[in-house]
Amino acid sequence: MKIEFRNFDDSYYEQVCDFLIEISADNRRHINWNWARWEWMFFHPEFNRELMDKIGLWYCKDELVGIATYDHYFGEAFFATKQGFGELNKDIVEYAIATFSNENGLGIAVNDRDTETLDLLHNNHFVKNDLTENILELTMNNVSLDYTIPEGIALKNIDIQNDVYRLHHMLWRAFENEGPVPVDETTLSKQKEMLSAAHLNSFLHVVAENEDGEYVAYCGLWYSSKTDYVYIEPVCTIPDYRNKGLGKAVVLEALKRGRSLGANKAYVISDNHFYTSLGFQQHSHYTFYWHKS
Repeated sequence: MKIEFRNFDDSYYEQVCDFLIEISADNRRHINWNWARWEWMFFHPEFNRELMDKIGLWYCKDELVGIATYDHYFGEAFFATKQGFGELNKDIVEYAIATFSNENGLGIAVNDRDTETLDLLHNNHFVKNDLTENILELTMNNVSLDYTIPEGIALKNIDIQNDVYRLHHMLWRAFENEGPVPVDETTLSKQKEMLSAAHLNSFLHVVAENEDGEYVAYCGLWYSSKTDYVYIEPVCTIPDYRNKGLGKAVVLEALKRGRSLGANKAYVISDNHFYTSLGFQQHSHYTFYWHKS
């Protein structure tokens, strides 16, 4: 079996998406790093594009069979191989350590049930960390997606071409950043980059709008017709409009729309009671393991 290593560039983007779709279908073992998380990261304002040629790809006869990538910037990484190519994992982990470590080392999140990967990391001197990722799952056919909204609030999908400022303003306030909302050209350009994500479907990105035309809550939903699930990222509400049911409304409206396109499952990285109150249940748990520099 001849394996070829390649450095990532933009031309490989769709192949990586398809690779992540295929491995997420493998009992959802890598559902924490599905194609939608990759896309969210790749177009995120904080993703360090200057480093992306360091993302490693392993090919067998022009088929992508293994990957190692950082998460936004060096210091955290993800790696995976297709079924039948597990023997590559040793080399891939060594590549990740050598390439993606920062001054504090390298963290990798592993499914707590993935004993094979846990053994591999232990053999490479990774130690357990306190950081975790919790994955919740919703089977949409088993729950009600009905909701109510307060008077004066309307739900709509984002307008990719014209909503950059309103969405940016809402996100700044919802995530409680300090100071005035930055509206310089560089900042807004990064926000436009996020809205240019290759598979972003504005129909699935639902906002709550008040009577003044301000966005006050938002749920981003990601879906590919090649899968049976949607992925939630992000969900937020500005402080003045919390505890009014708007978070629930935008999430359930987005899920309704996702279901209409063919999805029957939904996933979110969270341990927040908000999601379990909507019917989400525990799917899997990931623990970070750390390799010191």
